[in-house]
Amino acid sequence: MRGRRAVATAVVAGAFLFPGCGDDEPAGPGGGPPPDLSGMYTLQSFTQAGVTLTPPAVMGTFSLTETSSSGTEASGTFDVDITVPDGQGGQNQIIDTGTYTVRSNGTFEQNGGVQQTIGSYTLVGNVLTVTVTDPPAAASVTVWQR
Repeated sequence: MRGRRAVATAVVAGAFLFPGCGDDEPAGPGGGPPPDLSGMYTLQSFTQAGVTLTPPAVMGTFSLTETSSSGTEASGTFDVDITVPDGQGGQNQIIDTGTYTVRSNGTFEQNGGVQQTIGSYTLVGNVLTVTVTDPPAAASVTVWQR
């Protein structure tokens, strides 16, 4: 299903774009730089339309590499690979690469080959939570562990 694939891609790609105040604090308004989100993440949960899926129903990896940081913004590249149920007993694999920008106020934008998304993120310890709000069809929350 293309809609579910786009949403999962947005969620996965969005998952890496999250501003935060520090490694152990949730993102929030602030004047400092966002945290460096670089690293490899493993999908812990995927929520869309009020339904939460966890492994082994969904699986995924998300890799983020920060390439620049200035003031309250940082940007970089991402690679995401996620497998979600297709609703018909099979699975869809979503693979995407692209660029992202995160801000210290907790917002992000990502530009992938499959989809562009906007949303918010938090990083608490090694847990990255990404909330995609736009486009509405891709609205979702993904939780990743580094």
